[in-house]
Order: sequence, then structure tokens, then C-alpha cells
Amino acid sequence: MRFALVDIETTGSHAKGHGITEIAIIISDGNKELERWESLVDPGAPIPLHITRLTGIDDDMVAKAPPFHQIADELREWLGDAVFVAHNVGFDYSFIRGHYEFLGQTWKSPKLCTVRMARKLLPGHGSYSLGNLCRDLDIGNDARHRAMGDCAATLELFHRMMALPEASKTVDRMLQRNQRESWLPQHVQSDDFEKLPNGPGVYRFLNKSGVPIYIGMSHKVKHRVRTHFGGSMSSARRQAFLRDTYKIEAESTGSTLIARLLEDELIRENWPIHNRAQKSIPMRTAIVPYTDRLGYMRLSLRQQRHTRDAVRCFFRAEDAKSWLHANAQEFQLDPELLGLGTDGAQAQRSQTADFHNRALQEILDRCAQNEHFAIIENGRSPQEKAVILIENGSLKGWGFTEQSISHFEEIEHLIELKKGSSTTDAIIEHALKERSAGEATFQIVSPAP
Repeated sequence: MRFALVDIETTGSHAKGHGITEIAIIISDGNKELERWESLVDPGAPIPLHITRLTGIDDDMVAKAPPFHQIADELREWLGDAVFVAHNVGFDYSFIRGHYEFLGQTWKSPKLCTVRMARKLLPGHGSYSLGNLCRDLDIGNDARHRAMGDCAATLELFHRMMALPEASKTVDRMLQRNQRESWLPQHVQSDDFEKLPNGPGVYRFLNKSGVPIYIGMSHKVKHRVRTHFGGSMSSARRQAFLRDTYKIEAESTGSTLIARLLEDELIRENWPIHNRAQKSIPMRTAIVPYTDRLGYMRLSLRQQRHTRDAVRCFFRAEDAKSWLHANAQEFQLDPELLGLGTDGAQAQRSQTADFHNRALQEILDRCAQNEHFAIIENGRSPQEKAVILIENGSLKGWGFTEQSISHFEEIEHLIELKKGSSTTDAIIEHALKERSAGEATFQIVSPAP
């Protein structure tokens, strides 16, 4: 078996938007070096000062170096059908694969990570960075952070591990198709992935300190987690996941709806660095009641982020207006008084204020009643049910139970109180639309009239 040990230097931390400045390859049969190749590379952009300070490679050094497309064919020949080996292989592999993709070419190779290999064959080290392993094992490196210097040090580490009795079986297992070690972040144990639920749930990527850096949900958690680390791995966030994730945790929720609600709750508790969507509270169209100086109760449309004082809130203005038109038609009310016309407080009304106000109050009472209900969903086991309580149109809480529910009044004692948000309102609204369209089958329970 042939191995191509690879190390690259780059202008940044991820392949999408950053270039390669140097590539080194050493070909090995697993016991001895066969040949080596290296080249500076013109990254096509200025090299940041902090990169120059780290690697010693500056713009003058790469000014006459070939750009990647000029060495792409030669590089492909050197890599050939060898196993691609690197320390934290995802980084080097993603840059080279991403650069080929930019040229419209496909390149892939079996890959082997010496970080993971060392964790299996050389347990007990406090750190598995290349520098610390070289220090612990007395491996010399006179050119740290240069491609050939680090590549040669990785080769020495690789050869020492390959000389161990259990190395052959370890490498064979790591090279098996779709083997976890080939795509999981270098610090994550494969058992973390094996424990993930196959069905609906919420998962968390934790950093070295145990702090969540990303929280997500899926109706198929294990499959979704796998997608975060696959592909060309060229995006900045994917590279951050590969670099900074030390542990993966998850919990089953039984239903996608509970997973969405729990995801929102956990994100608002932790504000992970890579969760962006919930950090911006969206504007909504609120329907707010007031009484004009002629004594008519009226409704107005307002753009606001909160639900305070609102009869109903909609994420689309068109939906709010449709709801108002439908009520105006059903109760034969003046559309202008429901916020659908221009200001006409001085206009003659076809209805008295008392008649109009009684009809509008009926609409408001109906809203209050319709906005108080419970959703009964699948639980985490066949015997369990999930219960979600909605009060005044907003989430009040949820819980799980194996007991049968015979009265609506029993539900409040089964839930854990939760703090709703604009996101949870949107989640509930979306779920109700799915049910109306026949895409969801959960049960709705309302209080007795």
C-alpha cells in the first residue's frame, strides 16, 4: 500500500475564500520514504501578515510561484492512488479538493488522519497536536509551519506508529469505506456518533471547554450530523466544526415539533457562536385594538417584533389582511375600522358604535378562545405522548406523559413552563399550517366551552 503524506500552508482557515501557499508530499510504503515533492504556490491574493509571521512565507516568495491550476496535473500524479495522510487530514484534504472543484475538476482519495491514528495507537498524551507529539516523542522539526518541515515530522510519527503490532488492523479499520474516523472531527470519539438517535431530536457540538458552539435539530439526527462534516468541507463554518468540535451530544424528542421548540430554547440559553438565525428577531404584522374618539373599537396593523397588546400576529402582512377581510365580511363590519382603509374617523358610519363594538368584541373573544389549546404529539416511546400547551397564542410549556388525558384541565399539570419567543410563535404557526394542509397529524385539544 502506498501512502502520500501531505502538508500545506494556506492564507486562512478554510478553503472557501482562501488559497494555498505551499504544498509538500512524501510518498511512503508505510515503513520507509520513497520520494518527495514540494512547491510554493501563488494563492492569488495577498498573504495576511499574521500568516507570514507564522509560516515565514510572504508575498515576495510566492510572486513567481505557479498558481494552483498550473500544478494541478502534476499534483494529481503525485497523489495518484495513494492513501492521503495528514495530521488533521480534513484541513489539508478540503483545501486540495476545494481547489480542484474551483477548476471544475473532481478529485477524491481515501484518507487517513494521524491525529486519530495517534489517539488509538499512542494513548495518554495531553495534546495530539503535531508540535506536542513531536516534543513528547523527541521527533525533530527544524522547519515548523513550513510544508516540508511539518510533512517530514508527520512522516516520522507515521512510521513509528506503523511499526507497532496493532497498526495494521487499526489502519485497515480506519480506511474502511464510510468509516467514522474518515470524516468525524479529529477530537470526537466515534462512540459519540453511535449514540445519536436516528429519529427526531436536538444535537449539540461542544468545544474543548464543553461549551456549545452549534445547536441543531432534525427529524433524523444521526443523518443530519453526518452531513455537517461531509462534502468538500470548504466552508468556514464546516472547517470550524471540524477544528473546534470535541464532543457531540444529542437527545431524542419523539417529534419534530418538540425538537424545533427545544432547539430554540437551547439556542436562546446558550447563544452558540455558529447559530445565527435566532439572534435576529423578525418583524411581524401585529393586529392591535384601540378605541377612537367617536367610541368605535378599531384594529390597526403595526410592524413590531413583540406580541405585546396584539390580538393576533402574522409573519406576512398579506396573511394579516386576509384574516381581517374574512372577519369584516363575516360580521359585516366596516373594513376601515379593522385597519384596512384610510383614516376616516369623521366619516358617517352605517352602524352604531354599540352594534359595531359588540361584533368586534365577539371577534376578540373568539381569538382568545382559539388561541388557548394543546397539541398532543408523539413521545419518545410508543407509550409516551408529548403535550404542548398554547395560551393566548403563545407557547406556555411542554412535557411528556404516559398517562391518558381525559380533560383539558389536566394538561397544565403535565407541562414544564417555558419562555416563548417570536421563533416559537413561528414554529407553532408553521405546525398548524402543516396540519391544515394534511402534512401533520397531531391532535389538538381545546378547553370545554
